[in-house]
Amino acid sequence: MRCKEAKLINENEAIIESAEPVSVGLQLRSAREVAGFSIEDIANLTFIRPDVIRDLENDRFESAGGIAYARGHIRTIAKIVHLDADALIHDFALLTGDFDRPMIDLLTENKVTTPHREFPKISYKAMSAVAAAVVAGLILVPAIGSFTDSSPKKDPVATAPQASSDAGDLTAVATKSSDVVVVLTGVNGQTWVGITDASGNQIFSGRVVQDEVKTFTDNQLLYFVIGNAGAVNLNVNGEDLGTPGAVGEVLHLQFAPGQSSQG
Repeated sequence: MRCKEAKLINENEAIIESAEPVSVGLQLRSAREVAGFSIEDIANLTFIRPDVIRDLENDRFESAGGIAYARGHIRTIAKIVHLDADALIHDFALLTGDFDRPMIDLLTENKVTTPHREFPKISYKAMSAVAAAVVAGLILVPAIGSFTDSSPKKDPVATAPQASSDAGDLTAVATKSSDVVVVLTGVNGQTWVGITDASGNQIFSGRVVQDEVKTFTDNQLLYFVIGNAGAVNLNVNGEDLGTPGAVGEVLHLQFAPGQSSQG
């Protein structure tokens, strides 16, 4: 009986020991050296700065821009040096304490994007009261108008048609009611891109590589966070904006329907 209890205790201790954090940086550095890559080689392949790679190999994640970017950099490097990216991210989570958190929360925490204001919810009782008031207004206003409108009617005066003005108004309305359409094309290496809508819902979070084309639409706003602005080309609402920034530059952009410039 005592032998069996001792065996159970040893097994539990082994499980606890196996759950302790493992150095992510040591794994990255060892795999890189075995693969025959220098830090500069990894930097050239991933567009990650050499000083950031050195910090990652020493389990220092601040220079990467926070937890969100550090996690993306670790996945990118793991693929190049033939490490299991999922297992490495699990060890990273043990070190940092961030398990299965939404990307938008990590971006907000690291000041990559700003939290969006939540609008107050309207109760069914309030909606019913508003609807009743509208119906009452539709009934009373015509009745009051029929009693008060006693002035003699004047003959209508013919006016020249304003075709050009009406056409311009129709064009403006069509422009305002259309969706925002953003086409993202990879042109130089790769970059991480995060996209949210006006309500803060995450639409896309991932990498865009060279020659890859992605299209995003929304009827209000699109918020973009681009980790490597020199790696993509933007076309917004049919207008080509070209490359929005330099290689390695992090940009925060927003686009609305009818808007062709960077917000």
